[in-house]
Amino acid sequence: MMRCMAGLARFPTIEAVVDGHQLMVASGGPERLDALMTLITTATESLRVLFYIFSDDKAGVRVRSALIEAAQRGVKVWILVDGFGTAGQSDAFYQPLSDAGVSFARFLPRWGRSYLLRNHQKIVVADEKRALVGGANVDEAYFDDAAPGGGWHDLFLKIEGPAAPRLARYFDSLRRWMAMERPTLRGLIRILARRSDHTGPLRLLMGGPFRRMSPLTLAIKQDLEHGNCVDLVQAYFAPNWGMMRRLSRVEARHGDVRIITAARSDNNTTIAAARHCYRRLLGGGAAIYEYLPQKLHMKLIIIDDLVYIGSANFDMRSLFINAEIMIRIEDAAFAKQMRQFFAAHLTHCGAVTRESHKQQSSLIARARWLVSYFLVSTLDFTVTRQNLRRL
Repeated sequence: MMRCMAGLARFPTIEAVVDGHQLMVASGGPERLDALMTLITTATESLRVLFYIFSDDKAGVRVRSALIEAAQRGVKVWILVDGFGTAGQSDAFYQPLSDAGVSFARFLPRWGRSYLLRNHQKIVVADEKRALVGGANVDEAYFDDAAPGGGWHDLFLKIEGPAAPRLARYFDSLRRWMAMERPTLRGLIRILARRSDHTGPLRLLMGGPFRRMSPLTLAIKQDLEHGNCVDLVQAYFAPNWGMMRRLSRVEARHGDVRIITAARSDNNTTIAAARHCYRRLLGGGAAIYEYLPQKLHMKLIIIDDLVYIGSANFDMRSLFINAEIMIRIEDAAFAKQMRQFFAAHLTHCGAVTRESHKQQSSLIARARWLVSYFLVSTLDFTVTRQNLRRL
């Protein structure tokens, strides 16, 4: 049962079996840390670790120590981190890992415009049998719900089954690409396309800087076009008008759209950008809520009997630029559990109505929202896409 303690919302761990996979969804910070540490400490053969952020703090040191201990007991350990997400972080933090025999590399494309492309994925694979995918980084704020400045509310999906070795093969392809003397954008796109699944109840879907739509974005687009009951929990919500039209069409065909966005974040620009979208969505009949207890970092999409969990936000950078991963799970029973999970969040949200939004929509506020949306969804997207196409 859901309960509130010290102003923080707690939600039950969700477990399910889908297409031969044992699934577990953990949303609390301590539960996510426990899932990660268990994967590391029980590994006997191999560990593949990919994070956008791997901080030099209490949580980072604890995870680093566990990885070193794994290497010392004979486990082969590979670690990839994003160059932008760990920008400014000295290699000295990772040196003890290298000294223990861990293979370490940063995702830092050598094109002179490395800040443009980011690997935003979070993947851990143990023994090619068990895996974690989600939105949480290795940082104290993601594992301590009461961390100074506020913890992040997020998800980890644990997968035990046939998808784990597929994730391992994707990781290996990415690691080999990063080790190339001159890694090309075209080579990365080929990896993202080849390692995405096109059939099956549980699919790995990759996003990235494709010239058209990535497998991830195309799947979301197609599922929205046929969906009748859509629930989104999105930390960063700033889609283009095309995606918003698809959400509005769900309501137009007498479906339901409910969206939970962030009331608290580390970036007020992203909140303002989301609020710029509210008027159009509310006018189309969508129900919008803002999550209050913590900073929101979750990426969850539920469309009828489909569930997406992973690293991608519902914004232009995640849908069209960053390397991202979402797990698409088609199972009515699991979707029902996740919809109950979504509904349990509503008591911890502030509802955004047409009336309340109108009251907040002063001229200054609307201008700030518009500028924020332009920066997040237009300027960043346009400049990045134009420069990547030159590579």
